[in-house]
Amino acid sequence: MTKTEQLMQERDDLKAKIASAGKTGGASKRETSDLKMMEQELLALEQRIAREETGKASASGNKPASLAEKMDKKLDAALKDSFPGSDPVSFIEATPVQPGDESLTAVKAGKR
Repeated sequence: MTKTEQLMQERDDLKAKIASAGKTGGASKRETSDLKMMEQELLALEQRIAREETGKASASGNKPASLAEKMDKKLDAALKDSFPGSDPVSFIEATPVQPGDESLTAVKAGKR
């Protein structure tokens, strides 16, 4: 059984628990709280399943599915390239200095 199948089985079990818990009338505050926690756990499982499925698609050679996945890949590459380093990981580059900006004090200080 693959990891995605395990997550789907867990999701189905959780849906069954939520359905049976929702049938009880006059639930106490604790039972209501437990039901909300199970619903949140169900949402988290569905997100994990979606990530697993998009991860399979990108691992098979397709382009990254989303901007967040692209950002994660860039950060992972930057971390791998900079290890072991003491500076924080960043792939953002400074914009080039425009001809009109050369008179600014920050630009002058950077050229020293």
